[in-house]
Amino acid sequence: MNDILTVGLVGVGRLGSAVGQLVAEAGHRLLVADRPGSRVFRSVVETLLPAADAVPLADVVERADVVILALPQPALADLDLARARGVLLDATNAWEHTDGPDSIHRMDPLAWTERVPGVPVVKSLNHAGYGELLMDARPAGAPGRRAFAVAGDDGAAVDLVASLVDSMGFDAVPTSAADAPLLEPDGAVFGRRFDEAGLREALPHAAARVG
Repeated sequence: MNDILTVGLVGVGRLGSAVGQLVAEAGHRLLVADRPGSRVFRSVVETLLPAADAVPLADVVERADVVILALPQPALADLDLARARGVLLDATNAWEHTDGPDSIHRMDPLAWTERVPGVPVVKSLNHAGYGELLMDARPAGAPGRRAFAVAGDDGAAVDLVASLVDSMGFDAVPTSAADAPLLEPDGAVFGRRFDEAGLREALPHAAARVG
């Protein structure tokens, strides 16, 4: 049984809304980074994420066990994440047609983390469309359950995010940060459905399954 976590969500667009719904349905406490004065933000939270508490970004960063980043990648440059007490889960992607050819980690999906020394960062939930998240979530043990990679080099952080991903309805496959580029657009994993065994085959650095 997965522990109940305090999960922070930064970004409540299509991806963030889908992720937030799955987090809330799994029974976790959900905090969303407030956008005071934004009618769109208020409407999304009240309609799709009624269980969430809207709080300032600083509160999300300082209170959450896992902070999920689900916003356009260039926006990461403007976020103050250095005081995060938990894990940063980077669910962003580089989109050249919208973000430009110099998206901040086009070549290295975790390069921006140099700005948050000491804060563990894990890449996951970015290699499927937001609609697929809601459609493909299944209980643990369901035949053909979809798998998601959890890429990072901090073992404890990867394990925590893997537990969260499992609670949201997906098998989690821990792997090294070296495999993070495979999860991005044009990567070998992006946009493809895998079960756990298939995803392990596709990830060169996937951790050995335990149990």
